[in-house]
Amino acid sequence: MSLRDIGVGRGPWDGAAADDAIAGVADAVELDIRRRLGELDVREVLRCAVGAMAHYVDLQFKARTRGRGSLAAAREAQLHAENAAVGHLILELAARQSVDGRRRDPSQRDLEALSILARELWQWRTVADRVAVRLVTVASARLTKRGTFEVEVRDRPPFRASQFDDAYVRRMADADPTRGAADYAFLHALAQSLKNGAELPDDLGDIDTALKADRGYGLRDLFAAQEFLIEVSGADDDSTTGYRFSSRERLDSVVRANSEQLLPHANPDGVVEACRHMIWTQELLQASPVQMFKYRESPGRLYSRPIVELADRSLFVPRNAPGLARVVLLQRVLEGTWPEHLSSQDLTLQRALKLRRERVRPVAGFEAELESILATTGLPYKAGIDPSRPGRPSEVLGVPIRAEIDAVVVAPHARIIWVLEAKDLAVPFSARRIRSEVEKYRRPDGHVAKLLSKVEDVATNPIVVAARLGMPDGAQTFTVRGLFVTRELSPAAYLDDRVHDFVTIDRLPGFLLDRLGC
Repeated sequence: MSLRDIGVGRGPWDGAAADDAIAGVADAVELDIRRRLGELDVREVLRCAVGAMAHYVDLQFKARTRGRGSLAAAREAQLHAENAAVGHLILELAARQSVDGRRRDPSQRDLEALSILARELWQWRTVADRVAVRLVTVASARLTKRGTFEVEVRDRPPFRASQFDDAYVRRMADADPTRGAADYAFLHALAQSLKNGAELPDDLGDIDTALKADRGYGLRDLFAAQEFLIEVSGADDDSTTGYRFSSRERLDSVVRANSEQLLPHANPDGVVEACRHMIWTQELLQASPVQMFKYRESPGRLYSRPIVELADRSLFVPRNAPGLARVVLLQRVLEGTWPEHLSSQDLTLQRALKLRRERVRPVAGFEAELESILATTGLPYKAGIDPSRPGRPSEVLGVPIRAEIDAVVVAPHARIIWVLEAKDLAVPFSARRIRSEVEKYRRPDGHVAKLLSKVEDVATNPIVVAARLGMPDGAQTFTVRGLFVTRELSPAAYLDDRVHDFVTIDRLPGFLLDRLGC
């Protein structure tokens, strides 16, 4: 191992020393992988890595589609995703190596060692990122005789990272990337425009125009380029690992020769330009740290640039990578964002995406969805309650209200009045984003404090509030509690000292009715 080169010694490490050492452990593993790759013909390593990655992506897809709603299938899919990440890491590190044809072919033992070390790198870099933002702590770490590390990772209270991770895997069992009927209609209209030349959906016109202005290709051209890459890389053939182009010029000529057959309504020049923008260039690879540990702030990654450029300027398209890039692009465009960091040359595109975000993700839209779901429960409720005038009771609730309340719901048999706060948040993936979301709730003027203030207002006279919501028996006593309703899982739900309950909006009716004992 390369521990001395990193300057952390050989361990073992305990307590605070283990927290300090984990980033060095990850760096040492990465350095060891790079040194091993420096001895090998990286083209063969690349072929094996992308083959493994494509294989596990296939298995992940099968597990998720076979076991919709099954926790066991979700855990299996997560395992396959981790194995695919190992292949991804080797691919990315191999692509950074020179290709000179003088290195030896990798043996089976070489490939196994790379796989083991890549898994170590993925694990300990993830842990190091979480340690850095105080999500977890490392109790101990030691180097084993096998050349791997034994690391004990613990939750760092009050946040329970392990519980959040487990809940996220359970959530995968029935996750849907779309946001409702509007998204299904959007995707259908987009598919029709690609197949038969129909106009793009109205709210995509600005993005299409912006892409043409900033990059020289439109949305149709981009999706046509992705379709070409999916086909050429062997999407339906698990005996292949992908496709290699000898040069950018060869890529251009093959695109032009096939664009008419794939999507005739796209502009061949635009498709060529879109492919050029999907090359993960050597300049991006060499100038950046390992990108699979980054999120959308990355200037380039495999799931935005599925054409990998090697040091000899040949290009390789891993099987499944273009398909995953298309899924990511659709999800991002749906919400008005982009799969990677946009440059200063993309100002028109940035403005167009901002306009779409304002249209599809307004706070009022999620609050309206919350109200429509509450209406299906049959429970007494009021939504969108404005603050009352100072010192005066609310006309809706009958008690003074200092701030707008998204909804108030009475659960009669449980004798609970729920004060609901709607938060339309995306799933935070990176450690930094998880920490940011937790702090939004915990800071003195954060979400928890604001909801507590609303609960206190309602709790000044719960009997009056219940009567205003239509409860006939004024003699009942009620407990007033706060409830955060979120689009996706919130890390703040996994804090030891949480004050309010949490539920995702798809499970809100079941949550409320279960509390009724139904």
